[in-house]
Amino acid sequence: MKKLFGPLFRARTWSETLHLLLDLPLGIAWFTIVVTGLSLGGGLIPLMLIGLAILAGMVLFGRVIGAVERDRARALLDTDVPAPPARVAGEKGTWNQFKSIMGDGTGWKGLTYGLLMLPVGILNFTVAVTVWSLALAGTAYPFWGWAVTQNDWNDHVIHGWVKAGYLSGSFVVGVLMLMAAPHIVSGLATMDRALIRGMLGGSPTAELRQRVETLTASRDASVDVADSERRRIERDLHDGVQAQLVNLAIDLGMARQKLETGDEVDPAVVALVERAHDDSKRAVADLRNLVRGIHPAVLTDRGLDAAVSALAARSPIPVEAHFALPSRPPATVESAAYFVIAEALANAAKHSGASLIRVDGRVVDGHLRIEITDDGRGGAGVEHGGGLAGLAARLAALEGQLRIASPAGGPTTVLAELPVPVDSAWPPPAAPPA
Repeated sequence: MKKLFGPLFRARTWSETLHLLLDLPLGIAWFTIVVTGLSLGGGLIPLMLIGLAILAGMVLFGRVIGAVERDRARALLDTDVPAPPARVAGEKGTWNQFKSIMGDGTGWKGLTYGLLMLPVGILNFTVAVTVWSLALAGTAYPFWGWAVTQNDWNDHVIHGWVKAGYLSGSFVVGVLMLMAAPHIVSGLATMDRALIRGMLGGSPTAELRQRVETLTASRDASVDVADSERRRIERDLHDGVQAQLVNLAIDLGMARQKLETGDEVDPAVVALVERAHDDSKRAVADLRNLVRGIHPAVLTDRGLDAAVSALAARSPIPVEAHFALPSRPPATVESAAYFVIAEALANAAKHSGASLIRVDGRVVDGHLRIEITDDGRGGAGVEHGGGLAGLAARLAALEGQLRIASPAGGPTTVLAELPVPVDSAWPPPAAPPA
């Protein structure tokens, strides 16, 4: 008995029934609004702005339909349908905004669902009312049917045992419908769930794509902020602390000269001034190296080729650098490439014992490709916590990669590849024909 009549006492059966009954009034409302809005907007297209505004408003209303129906499914069908991705705003301008709205597939799906809800609502409402009416009326018929006059096909009054059999048959039909009603309601509710998921739910692929785009934008913003902060620190050190130390060194140098040319000179004082003068000059040199390591000014002012030439001039190992770049890459890409070269040159100077280093930069398949090769003893690698490991992580943040080939006995090749964004000015537009 529990198996047969148990569904009648479940709250889900009655919430699904309420959902089916609401399909008709909501279907009438959605159908009326959608048909009226689309007809009015289409009819007023000759008036341009009015017609287009109404059509755009209807597409946005399609998202409202989707939101209402998903909430109704969550409340009555116990079904949580994920919302589709938010509409991506178009570029500035009325026409661009209109195109963005009219291209919103989610809004159009909502409007289509609103049109389908009328026939679906009629079906669900009719079946639900009919099933429950037969079930409840038939089951209760023995308690009130005796008071109702029954006639046969020839309009003769039914009474006696014939009427008792009629009452019994109605009761049996009512009981059978009472057992079947929850299953019929569940089947119709399952159809509603599938319709809502299919037309109003978010696509896992689209949601994942939007998530990737959001994370990519967030990563690019973080990289830009970090690069801007490094530039700010470099400017502050270069224009502030370094200038003060230079002035201090000049003042100490002048004081030293005055002490040396004075009549009475205390050797201890001269020694202190000389030591302070030497320390200030070393501090200036160290600070210059620090500033250069944060972000060299020459890289910002003159680009990668000039910055690498400055590195080559300071390298104890001869460096041959060649760059064939159509234009300057984006600042973050240019900065990452520079520090890869700087770290590779520093490592070669410390460990390789090489006699020559070659640096090559060019564009290959939309990527900036930097190759540093030395003829040293080899054996280099990306060690955890080392400089190259940090650079590999930095390149990975820009969707680039760092590879090292360094067999024992050499040579060592460090290869860095960095993608250039499609929307950047890379390569530059072709010059018009003369």
